[in-house]
Amino acid sequence: MVISSTHILFVYLLLLSPLVVVSHWWPILTYRHVYIRNDLGNGTLLTVHCKSKDEDLGVHKLHYKKEFKFQFRPNIWGTTLYFCHLTWHGKSHRIDAFDNDRDIFFCKDLKWSVKKHQTCLFNCDTQKYVNCDHHNY
Repeated sequence: MVISSTHILFVYLLLLSPLVVVSHWWPILTYRHVYIRNDLGNGTLLTVHCKSKDEDLGVHKLHYKKEFKFQFRPNIWGTTLYFCHLTWHGKSHRIDAFDNDRDIFFCKDLKWSVKKHQTCLFNCDTQKYVNCDHHNY
């Protein structure tokens, strides 16, 4: 029996197709972690209140260099959104801690640093803080 190159290619593609499907759905199948860290300076208390449409994670008070962490699995509809209200010195700021459209193929762990004039998200590929949202106070 002679095996043609077309048959070999077909078998090869047949064997690879499950890997493509799994790699496409990987972000939905795994837990994601969000960290919010108080980098406001010594003596400044950060109040964090995070929630999604379906879940309220409660209010957490963070001292300098402390962090709040939560985990979840994105929904299969691609609409997962967790937002957080950040408060310090009577000022309030809101961040989208996880936005499915922005973050589904981003780092598995989303690490936020809250500073006096900006809140930034850490990029695990470049090892730098990016997506900084500047505060106007």
